[in-house]
Amino acid sequence: MAKLWFVVAFFAAVSFACLEPSRLDDHSLFYVSGDDIHGIVKRDVSFTVAPAFFLLEKLPFLKRKIQTGEYEVKKGEPAIAVILKMLDGKRVRHKLTIPEGYTVKMISDIIDRNELLFGEVPAEIPEASLAPNTYFYYFGDTKASLVAQMREQMQLVRQKLLVKNSTSLSADEVITLASIIEKESGNKGERRTISSVFHNRLAIKMRLQSDPTVVYTLSNGLGKLKRALTRRDLQFPSPYNTYRNAGLPPNPICCPGEDAILAAMTPEKTDYLYFVANKEHTGHIFSRDYKAHLAAVRSVKR
Repeated sequence: MAKLWFVVAFFAAVSFACLEPSRLDDHSLFYVSGDDIHGIVKRDVSFTVAPAFFLLEKLPFLKRKIQTGEYEVKKGEPAIAVILKMLDGKRVRHKLTIPEGYTVKMISDIIDRNELLFGEVPAEIPEASLAPNTYFYYFGDTKASLVAQMREQMQLVRQKLLVKNSTSLSADEVITLASIIEKESGNKGERRTISSVFHNRLAIKMRLQSDPTVVYTLSNGLGKLKRALTRRDLQFPSPYNTYRNAGLPPNPICCPGEDAILAAMTPEKTDYLYFVANKEHTGHIFSRDYKAHLAAVRSVKR
């Protein structure tokens, strides 16, 4: 009889505890498959008593349903709601947006610093193989799986866009040129004009002379310098330096977006060979010859 009373009392306590509201402000419980759920809740102190979670811990057939993840606990939410959330796998979903023009090294550093992701970032990811986009992930996902998502997305972008390529450039050359166009201007309205300048230069075997290709090497793949470029920098020996080397660099210099890729494949029809950023740095002044270009440079400096 005593044992029966104990069982009845225990389940009564569990039932009561299931209705106990969380006493903390909105926050998250982090669970890794196999962890002691009861221990996690006790350390979290959202609930004064946690026999419901203790019971869950002792029922392997239920516990196995809980996925590694982050589970939201709202202030005043009853324990049973949290338990059902865990059993349903309703994990907190996180968002990561990769802007156009980031380099693989920049993206890898962002992913590597993310403490919600497990494992290591894969080594030697080719430049421009990760698509700028918004990605979703959960606590417990691996860094490698997020990189795989980005690589798969870039493959889809290439398949969608490069069938439209009517230039003399190969698919890889289009991506390389797109990466330069991406870094040269944030003004989407002029990207096809910038593309025309580079196509015109390639056609007459004139060096591209693009500053971002120099920055790419000097910044060790980060794509940004903390200082202005100097004339001496433009002579820096590197296969990416388009001031020293003719044609396109050997590989892309960033991960371009779809607009830049389309611009590389569909240049505007112009006879421009030069451009310089305008005074407001909102776009560029385009010129057909070097004399006009020098005049544009002087006007900007004034």
